Amino acid sequence: MTPAIAEALVAAVTEVLEVAAFELADLAEPTAPPPDAVATSLKFHGPPSGAVRMWIDPAEARAFAVATLGCDDPEPAVVDDAVRELTNMIAGHVLGRAWPDVCIALDGAELGAAGSVDAYAVHFTGEHGRIAVGMEVTP
Repeated sequence: MTPAIAEALVAAVTEVLEVAAFELADLAEPTAPPPDAVATSLKFHGPPSGAVRMWIDPAEARAFAVATLGCDDPEPAVVDDAVRELTNMIAGHVLGRAWPDVCIALDGAELGAAGSVDAYAVHFTGEHGRIAVGMEVTP
């Protein structure tokens, strides 16, 4: 991953969390995802093509859903939907910032198993837990 993409990921996560969930997040040292992490992946097609991957601690995922949806006790399926939307917002933000004049199609974000720590370029600590995001790009 290029430094420009890593920088765009940092900006995307911090800005999306602040605007959508009124939450601040700080960069953190890389760590392996916990066994109960909520993990997503989203493919995009351009050029460029590639994928965005994210994992988030369950408490952070729930807090994001509460903040963005305005519900006090979201069902697990609602939290999953909110995490998929968070992945979509981050991907759109990064792609629009890195390739502002290119039309890039996004697939829907899918839930899945988290990858190894190496799959995630940037790691954050939010007010309720950790988030890690990575992006693969092919020309």
